[in-house]
This record gives sequence, structure tokens and C-alpha cells, in this order.
Amino acid sequence: MPWSNEDLVFQYFKLIENKDIDGILDLFDYDAVVTEPFSKSKELRGKASIEPFLKVAAMANSGLDRKIKIEKSANGKTDPDKLIALITFEKGDNTKARFTFGIANSDGARKIKSMRIEFV
Repeated sequence: MPWSNEDLVFQYFKLIENKDIDGILDLFDYDAVVTEPFSKSKELRGKASIEPFLKVAAMANSGLDRKIKIEKSANGKTDPDKLIALITFEKGDNTKARFTFGIANSDGARKIKSMRIEFV
């Protein structure tokens, strides 16, 4: 049974926690785009460009507790191609971020087409 958008997002964070880079990369479409505030380029295109970022993200998340809240739209309907997750990272202090996932069907499976990270 194919994953829902929420399943895909929860799996992403589980694999980050487990530092399973190959597993995480399998969640992304081949031409995915990651927009993040850490690197000079700010936008990473394709799995080869995304992989080094994921390695750093997995290390940075080591030992952090996280709370994941899926943001619902005001009208209660969900966009089949988009999901916003509000993440609270905790280790002593806490930091909050908004992850906006663009999701598409690729070869019969749900894949992350884009991911934008913003700290709030």
C-alpha cells in the first residue's frame, strides 16, 4: 500500500534519526530540490547535491528530541502535492522550523519532490 504524505514525512524524520542516508535518499525524487538556510547555494538540486546536506543534517540531529506537528489548512482539506510540518527540536533549549514538502508520484510511489526548511 502506498504511503500517505504524512507517512512519507514521518519516515523522513525517522531515517534522519537513524542516520540512514541511503534510506532518506530513496524518499526523494531523482530531480528533487532542497532549499535550506545553511549552505552558500541555499538550493540543492538532485540527489547528488542533496546527499552531503542530509549527512550533515543527520549528524546535527543526533541526540535531539523532536516533536512533529502536521499543519492543517484552514479549510480542513489537504493538498495532495504539499505538506507542511512544524518541527520543534529540543536539547535543553528548543528551536522551531517549518518544513514544506512538495510531494509527487514517481514510478508509482510517493516521493519528495521538494523540501524547504525555514526556522521560525
